[in-house]
Amino acid sequence: MRLDQNIDSIKEDLVSAIRTCIQIKSVKDVEHAAPGAPFGPGIKEALEWTLALGEKFGFTVKNVEGYAGHIEMGEGELLGILGHLDVVPEGDGWSVPPYSAAIKDGKIYGRGALDDKGPTLTALFAMKAIKDAGIPLNMKVRLILGTDEESGWADMDYYLKQEQVPKLGFAPDAEFPLIHAEKGILHLELSQSQISSLPHLVHIQGGERANVVPDLCEVTLKGISEELIAKSLRGFPFPEGVSGMLDNQASDQEIRLFFNGVGAHGSLPQNGKNAVIYALQFLRTLPLDTKEQHLIDKILKFPGTGFYGEGFGITLSDEPSGKLSLNLGILELSSDQMRYVIDIRYPVTYKRDDVLLPIERIAKTEKLTLNVLSHQAAHHVPKDSALVQSLLKAYSDVTGLESFAFAIGGGTYAKALPQGVAFGPVFPGEPEVIHCPDEYISIDNLLLTTKVYAQAILNLAADPEN
Repeated sequence: MRLDQNIDSIKEDLVSAIRTCIQIKSVKDVEHAAPGAPFGPGIKEALEWTLALGEKFGFTVKNVEGYAGHIEMGEGELLGILGHLDVVPEGDGWSVPPYSAAIKDGKIYGRGALDDKGPTLTALFAMKAIKDAGIPLNMKVRLILGTDEESGWADMDYYLKQEQVPKLGFAPDAEFPLIHAEKGILHLELSQSQISSLPHLVHIQGGERANVVPDLCEVTLKGISEELIAKSLRGFPFPEGVSGMLDNQASDQEIRLFFNGVGAHGSLPQNGKNAVIYALQFLRTLPLDTKEQHLIDKILKFPGTGFYGEGFGITLSDEPSGKLSLNLGILELSSDQMRYVIDIRYPVTYKRDDVLLPIERIAKTEKLTLNVLSHQAAHHVPKDSALVQSLLKAYSDVTGLESFAFAIGGGTYAKALPQGVAFGPVFPGEPEVIHCPDEYISIDNLLLTTKVYAQAILNLAADPEN
């Protein structure tokens, strides 16, 4: 009870800290990388600000050359809590400025509120509450601050070579009650160069990240009348939430169109409406050249319009983690090259080659160049492990809710640990707003999550003799 009261008393400080952190635009910016800022100035600012807050609380902190950092307390074996401060680009469709950290209806809105600045700071404030309560620990609790989780994990690759790796811990970067299995993740680029003689397709650009369902696709056309395009737009059966519109500022020679979809996390493509797919389906209704039609048809077939790898014939599934998922995250097409990037999450009982080899065969047949951009192997911690059971008990004791472990397609830093799981912060029944416009975190849930994390730390690291 004393610990809960301590957490209630720091509510305003917690809310203020999260809002300040959200207001730092920590999107990866390698064009402005520098020593101590390998991922750009915004991420550097977020890391340095969070480390300074930890130091203010009386913890030991370390900045690992801007790649990552940590905040720690206690002595003994390491218990790792792995969060991240980088965010995906804000995208479109926000009702409030995405870095304003506006408060509405008891929620803090902003890019990173839920993924992952809010949860990372709740873990820090849980550590503070334990320290302020004077509760002794028999482990060293280390909050690791990642900075490149959203686009490659170069931060963890560097950090884990420089620093001691915790044997066990959790990532506050997913859902409650607990995620004990995470699918393997493949990011693949397929491309075709030396495209020429495209009489109508000038440019197509959709998506910014492989792990985000694109909510915008821009198309530039020539040689087709604006009246015909407008008529086709009016008659096209866009589903609810999806639209296409002409740009009134286009030139006489070229016509520009914008297609809006519904963004979602790339691990859950079925929760979004991919603007790139609908743009291609619309373009297929226009009087394009045969070569242009073939290019569009190739993408609509490989990877296809489904969510589960149907186009490549990789509809894999297993009991621990369910179906494979596939997201078409980026498409770029011009007279020089067609390039698209896909995000695949494959079940935990399968290996990389089970997915990659069928795609390689198709790429060869279709004269596409295939490049593996990144790969994370699947990760699995048994449900009956001491780590899983300790965290589930913390969750049920604090919330009074049923506890259970399950699998996801998303990839978290839990994979970086030999014994790592994802633990919160999204409660059952809450909407999925990660990577979406108007991302938010509930203030009430912030406090509850802080209490869960504090109890989790105690279950794993408290001295049993005190």
